[in-house]
Amino acid sequence: MNIKWLIVAILLIAVVVSGCGDKDTTTYETEDGQTVEVSTEQENEDDWCSVGTSWKTANPTTGEQVSWEVTGSEVIDGVRMCKAEYNTNSPTDEVTKMEWMWSENSEWVVWTYYNATGDVIYSMETKDGKTTIVDATGQTTEFESTQ
Repeated sequence: MNIKWLIVAILLIAVVVSGCGDKDTTTYETEDGQTVEVSTEQENEDDWCSVGTSWKTANPTTGEQVSWEVTGSEVIDGVRMCKAEYNTNSPTDEVTKMEWMWSENSEWVVWTYYNATGDVIYSMETKDGKTTIVDATGQTTEFESTQ
């Protein structure tokens, strides 16, 4: 999956999880023949963590498929975190699965990236103005982040 599709995917997710969009499934076709399907299944339009909201895309030429779904929420340190999962079958990507968790105010965000065998290859957490990145070797990088 190239960077263009990752950016499109992130933008679509931002729209979907923000509560914007239809409650039905909508399918779009891109100029290069790929399809993007967006589905919202939220029971409460005001819920910032709409479990079941999803999108998926497929490339008819390569058979590559990508999907993203809001799968639930977890309470961490007393804060409700919404959780979404991204999956791809792209043979050229090292990342085959991502988990994304975020607080309602988006001040706490956690990204975890996995390879095809389920090993964590990268994680990033932003909380209280500080970002921590851990790579596959366990090397940690920390820096102050601005909103």
